[in-house]
Amino acid sequence: MDNMKICISASLGVLRAFVITLIVILIFAFVATKVHFSDGITNMIIMVSTLISIMYGSIYASKKSGRKGWLNGLLVGGLYIVIFYIVSIICGSSSKLEVRDFVRVVLAVLVGTLSGMLGINI
Repeated sequence: MDNMKICISASLGVLRAFVITLIVILIFAFVATKVHFSDGITNMIIMVSTLISIMYGSIYASKKSGRKGWLNGLLVGGLYIVIFYIVSIICGSSSKLEVRDFVRVVLAVLVGTLSGMLGINI
């Protein structure tokens, strides 16, 4: 029963994280139609929005389940980044993993885990 509650909380956290990411990306896309951004700025905005979304989703999942914040955060960060890469591949990105992709995975899991611990304690 306890594991089921953690899985449900993590799933809801991932869903909320994707909603936040979608909102930020849509706002950025609208602004990008008016202003030209370099690829570096675009990548940075995507990375920051991803990490903030994972942070929010992990805190939400931890508060919702009420226990094992690190596990909730780990699940949210891990599931989010796996789904993110699957969607990216479906949308035409290269399936070849590079060093920056491994850095993104580590950051996602680390931010998720730490945010999950934070969510339990606030």
